[in-house]
Amino acid sequence: MSTNLNKTSLGGCMAGFWRQITGCQPKKTARRNRRIDFQRLYWVKGFDANQKCDTGASLDDWTGDDAGSADYWYMRGEDLVREERLSEADDCFGRALKQDPRDACALIYRGYCLYRLGSYEAACAYLGQAAQLEPRQPEIGIIKALCLCHLQQFEEALRHFTRALRCGLETTAIWNNKGFCLARLGRHREASAAFKNALSRCGADSLEILCNAASVLVELGAGKQALDYFDQALKVNADDHVLLNNVAFCLERLGRCDQAIKCYEKALSLDSGNPTYLYNQGLCFLKLQRWDRACERLMEAVRRDPGNGIAWCGLAAASLARGNADEALDFYNRALAPAVQQVLGFSGGLLSHTEA
Repeated sequence: MSTNLNKTSLGGCMAGFWRQITGCQPKKTARRNRRIDFQRLYWVKGFDANQKCDTGASLDDWTGDDAGSADYWYMRGEDLVREERLSEADDCFGRALKQDPRDACALIYRGYCLYRLGSYEAACAYLGQAAQLEPRQPEIGIIKALCLCHLQQFEEALRHFTRALRCGLETTAIWNNKGFCLARLGRHREASAAFKNALSRCGADSLEILCNAASVLVELGAGKQALDYFDQALKVNADDHVLLNNVAFCLERLGRCDQAIKCYEKALSLDSGNPTYLYNQGLCFLKLQRWDRACERLMEAVRRDPGNGIAWCGLAAASLARGNADEALDFYNRALAPAVQQVLGFSGGLLSHTEA
């Protein structure tokens, strides 16, 4: 009786799993285990705080007691930013702000340095103070939006990019970044329009934006149109592993799984430990019923990302296809474990133990 119940439960799980890997997965599952990715955010070229904060002096003009003034430290920080010595520049702007906490330019620069140094929450705090002093400067919001993207706060980041565009800052970078946010929010039609606007401003020679424009078309089910963009991007750089992963996924969606396998393989040759690429290729092997290769890739994927429930389900499907029901049930239970822990309020010790 128990065995029959287990088989029935496992069979139902596998039926749901096959629906998921063939493109019918619920949105929450699709976002947790992304099979396609988008290219990078752009820093907004052309924004120069010096244009708005220029004191008209140089460090050589400061002598004696003035050498320790807020203006001195501000200008020293500017020079260090130009030299890409961002930690030292951040310290200088901190010194300037101790003497003049309401210096909007120093606040902007410190926010920028912290953004570049990866301290996104701290950067947002300084940029928020600057925005209170200079509410008409959309450039402040652009830097903050980039931080918010890294913090996965895409709705708020999108508001800042949209505001910048409404203020007339219609650059390739801002359109790309707006599309990036929309794509992350699952608003693919709007993202597609944003990426097309970005392409119209950069001459369609940007690998990242071409890849982004193609990737949202894949999500919209327009795979053949997406391949046109992907082909253009491959001419720019045929060795970009994010691009290769997305091309492979597009080919897989179009039923060209053998070509997709080769493309995933090339992506993995460039980034061998990427759990998304391992997972993607493993699922593609499942579609081809190449069970051993599927297990090999999916096992490596869960070793690197133990919380990937769909990969565990893939392993269960392969084991069941090979007639090993007990192993399949074990994999299925592992797929459920993270969800059960979350429901019970556990901290995720199982993941930490597996990673260790």
